[in-house]
Amino acid sequence: MTRMIALATLLILASVQIALAGPWLREKGKGFASGSFNITQEKDTAGSAYLEYGLRDNVTLGADLFYGIDRTLQQSGSGIVFLRFPLSAPDATHKWAWHFGLGARSQNQVIEPAIEAGLSWGRGIKIGERYGWAVVDSSINVPGSTLETRVKLDGTVGLGLSDHWKVMMQVFNTYQDSDLFTKVAPSILIVPGTGNYTLQIGTEVPAIGGGDTEFKIGVWLEF
Repeated sequence: MTRMIALATLLILASVQIALAGPWLREKGKGFASGSFNITQEKDTAGSAYLEYGLRDNVTLGADLFYGIDRTLQQSGSGIVFLRFPLSAPDATHKWAWHFGLGARSQNQVIEPAIEAGLSWGRGIKIGERYGWAVVDSSINVPGSTLETRVKLDGTVGLGLSDHWKVMMQVFNTYQDSDLFTKVAPSILIVPGTGNYTLQIGTEVPAIGGGDTEFKIGVWLEF
């Protein structure tokens, strides 16, 4: 079963540090973690976890994990540990970074080692009186001979409505096994208290390649 995962086209979140993947590296000793759970009306489920930690100001260590199981008990999963490096100056308007990772992909009982490489671009933007940034992430994931190479282009667009409420739109595109899958994913982001963590509530709606609409709930944590 081919899983639908990734393009997105821009990320805007006012007054907070970037939370998801992108060209902004973590400061040394600083980190970010997120987890999410997706479910469809037909009880297809998926879970993901993402982690970044600043080893140095110019090197970020990360991990990206996914596991899904559908209504027929078909399973798929992936896990990559990666390093991200900058390609642009810290004060550049247009930020660029690249990453390289090692891990594994699975499909039912088949588990294959995998390598991944990717390129990210981003910059700060302003819409009206609201500030944020734009991000585009790309990656290619190559597993062993049994599974198919996966190409993704990821990005997000979001906007801060207040210190505690934000909106976000994502478009996920994945090209795998000669098929293209696209999902559109609007979310509301709730930032309680001092803003160390963020709650995400949203949906993922298939646009190309079929599938069912998913309800999504997640949490982001900076440390």
